[in-house]
Amino acid sequence: MRIVFDALGSTELSGGMRLHSTEVIRGWLKSWPDDEVIVIGPEWAKTEFGDRADVRVWPNEDPIRRSFGQLVYSAVVASRERADALVSLSPIVSPLRRRLTACFQHDWRHKLNPHEFPIHQRAYRWLWEVSAKRADFNACISGKAQSETTRFVPSAHTVVIENGRDHARDWPAFERPNGTPNVVTFGHHNNKRPDLVIGALATLRRRGADAPTATVLGARGEYAETLRALATELGVADLVAFPGFVDDTTYQQIVSTASIVVMPSSDEGFGLPVAEALYLGIPAIVTSDSGMPEIFGDDVVSVAPTGDALAEAIAGVLDGALGAADVTGSELMTWADTASQLRSNLRLAGLTA
Repeated sequence: MRIVFDALGSTELSGGMRLHSTEVIRGWLKSWPDDEVIVIGPEWAKTEFGDRADVRVWPNEDPIRRSFGQLVYSAVVASRERADALVSLSPIVSPLRRRLTACFQHDWRHKLNPHEFPIHQRAYRWLWEVSAKRADFNACISGKAQSETTRFVPSAHTVVIENGRDHARDWPAFERPNGTPNVVTFGHHNNKRPDLVIGALATLRRRGADAPTATVLGARGEYAETLRALATELGVADLVAFPGFVDDTTYQQIVSTASIVVMPSSDEGFGLPVAEALYLGIPAIVTSDSGMPEIFGDDVVSVAPTGDALAEAIAGVLDGALGAADVTGSELMTWADTASQLRSNLRLAGLTA
């Protein structure tokens, strides 16, 4: 099979989007090494796949150049290479490609919570609806993502191809330190709501409890300064660290040695850090309005989106009243399964290989 993967929707610091692109392509290359795989992506894709795939580098940090790459350049490459299929790992796939196309739908936050997005981002994401209508099928990363896709684009052909949950399998083993427990949370997008975790620490300290420390990954620039100011105002500046974006090894060490992973997001299409935590046997706390209780069920602790509710849950986990589920068994969805389901759906959509 000759397949073109469009990874331009995954910028260098896109977090879950980049991880998704990396793991889907890795899964495909490992399972079908004889396929001719062409990856259209930024420089990081050359580093990641250059020895196993034909990588065509296209800049994607600027939205205009990224859009041109996805809408035009990807179709040109697929046509010139006579590819059997063009698969976008983001919600946008070129409408100029007439043969088999598919795209991945991750979330519809711009529809559910438009206040979290400036007008130019909402305008860019309008392309998602156009793409969803024209693609031969939309691969939705969860049942939640599928229900939202059909809600906002009723004519879209959708299938569920869930994210794998085993990418922490390749992480190094890190020894968890003794001492004050550490909570890991995230701040690379404003829907992550790390301010609720900071508020939870303040609640625990105010009640005289031994508050854990917290690491807020991904927050940077003005937003990080706003969070630092909040921590100072609430009297917990000494408890909260803001390392910003970190390299892969540092990220893996921070998450692997966490006492709890807390994701109080306003909305998630899946929640990859939760999958990481559960795979590693680390308790995960999420908020009831995030969509993650629907995805992870009883494996996570779900609470109301308030600092007080999070404080109660954090205290419960640290006291041993709440814990981590055992989800490392053979029933675990893997990224190899994700790649296999993608290939099966390409065949069902009309590809013969």
